[in-house]
Amino acid sequence: MCLSSRCALFSITLAALSINSGSCFALSTGVSSSSSFWDNPQLVQSLPDPPSDELLKLIQAKPYRGGFEPAREINHEIYPPHGSYSPRIVYGSIPQDLTGSLATNGPGRIRIRGRQYGHWFDGDGFVTLLNIDGQKGTATFQAKYVKTKRYKAQQKLMEKLFIDCDDSSDANLFKQQQQLKYEDDSPPLAFAGAWTPGGKGQWYQNVFRIPTNPANTATIWLPPSLAGQGSRPRLYALCEGGNPIELDPLTLDTLQNGDETPFTSSDGRETTSSFFSAHVSHCPQTGDMYNHGYCLRPGPLQKEINIMKLNKFGDLVQQETSPLPFDSFVHDSTISQNYMIYFLPPYYIPNDTIYQFLAGQSPLGKLTEWDPNMTSKVHVHCKDDLELKWVIDLPHAMSMYHLVDAHEIEHIGMEGNQKEGEVMLAVRALDHEPVDREGLERQFADQYRVEDPRLVAKLKEYIFHLGSDGVSSLVSCKDVAGGAAECEYPALNHSYDINKRRRYCWTNAASTKPTDWLDGIQKVDMQEGTSSRVVTFGEGSYAGAPAFVPRNSKDEGATAEDEGFILTTIYRALEHRSDVAVLDAATLDLLCLMELEHHVPYQFHGDFLDGVLRRDNEV
Repeated sequence: MCLSSRCALFSITLAALSINSGSCFALSTGVSSSSSFWDNPQLVQSLPDPPSDELLKLIQAKPYRGGFEPAREINHEIYPPHGSYSPRIVYGSIPQDLTGSLATNGPGRIRIRGRQYGHWFDGDGFVTLLNIDGQKGTATFQAKYVKTKRYKAQQKLMEKLFIDCDDSSDANLFKQQQQLKYEDDSPPLAFAGAWTPGGKGQWYQNVFRIPTNPANTATIWLPPSLAGQGSRPRLYALCEGGNPIELDPLTLDTLQNGDETPFTSSDGRETTSSFFSAHVSHCPQTGDMYNHGYCLRPGPLQKEINIMKLNKFGDLVQQETSPLPFDSFVHDSTISQNYMIYFLPPYYIPNDTIYQFLAGQSPLGKLTEWDPNMTSKVHVHCKDDLELKWVIDLPHAMSMYHLVDAHEIEHIGMEGNQKEGEVMLAVRALDHEPVDREGLERQFADQYRVEDPRLVAKLKEYIFHLGSDGVSSLVSCKDVAGGAAECEYPALNHSYDINKRRRYCWTNAASTKPTDWLDGIQKVDMQEGTSSRVVTFGEGSYAGAPAFVPRNSKDEGATAEDEGFILTTIYRALEHRSDVAVLDAATLDLLCLMELEHHVPYQFHGDFLDGVLRRDNEV
């Protein structure tokens, strides 16, 4: 199919969507290890939204940057009839006891032509769906943008800015025709993001403009609704900058016209009263879910966070607002046997800056400040009633995005037994080291132009004493595994018994220090304080966030915590293409490598659904 064969496709081009798939499939075998996709002008110009000359030079200098380029959507027009294809298995085979669907989310585009978004976290959500049937040894792959209100508004604006294409197959002529109507290569934006001003960035275009939800951070699978008519599971795209957006689990089409769909109580009388974070904690025993949400409380108003409990069907069971010491997004939280925990680094929005935001002088996210003279805090809530029970002041300012886990450990007092009401709580987290939150945010604000070594994180364990009188204290803070690599995106066996302390985690790790970008997978034995080698995948290859999938074994005795698989998407920078690897979670041995036809931009988080997801007419 030629790019200009349909007039409607010019807007798809600017959205980084699909064109001829045959030539892109050839890229998987047509680029040798001694050459690069980025050195071939014809291949570069075949992209749905080719980079500018200046941006191309930056990518050529460090090809990992190509992983931030706009994604190509897999739709039913290019891949009939369902908008999916079967990845080519180039190594090994799909394990027979690996069956299910992995839906993963991340920013699909952080620029439109020459207009770059103000932050990686502002990128438009792009969800991939890998359906695996281990019994048949087959897999299918799908990928689509989340068609949020802001995404559709931008597409509509682009239709007005550029003239309709004719029937010419000459892509260069098409681009020239575009420029006849709109010569500026930096188009205005129809939306404002948390870090990205709308329009052309002028203050008068952003007065009283509220940041939009990019739906780009995670996914969550839920069972069929008890109140609904269908029997299929439900799939949602999540971002803490808004409420969930529902997707069709078979096609990835955005449902409800792109409207956000806050979760409600089973009787429909109560709705979540805040945003809904991307990190949901599941209790493996009850199926209940715990989450938190940002409350919009600008200026001098009391800052609050909303703590929520939902049942396994996604029905709101209870919610309670709780005070915060300052206005800050909480990205992650975790649960122990009886408590819900989150950290509050001193990275916050000062009260007096709200006027700059309302006057359109700055996006809200860019007003956030780091105060190294403030201490970080830890909040501990009871899971039963969601009440805040302990506030812990850390002796230093720490920065983090992700928690690993929490566990209440046995505490023996002076009398030889545990004092009633006292708790020893162990929390493992990924601390940024060195603590340079402002530097980290600068790197994320412009991923194409990072020259300094990447700022990443180290695994730490905090142990707190929580007294029965509400008094709490930090007992210790230490490295979880001294030899573990710098990393991010910890993965756990979330189906493991919550009453047993987790021993293993898997991380997206850096094989070298310093590093340009995370490139490998590492297994950490948190009990023994040891770590495996960092598994990498060759020159110019960058593994993404790991997902742990338990083994679908019929052996009832197969209960080892690391008995399962690690799935990771690998960006091949020299080919500008991605693969999916299946590793043995216990040994990190490569079991299967599936070759994708296009690249998948670096992603954040995903969720795995057990079992085969089939259409009505499939057997």
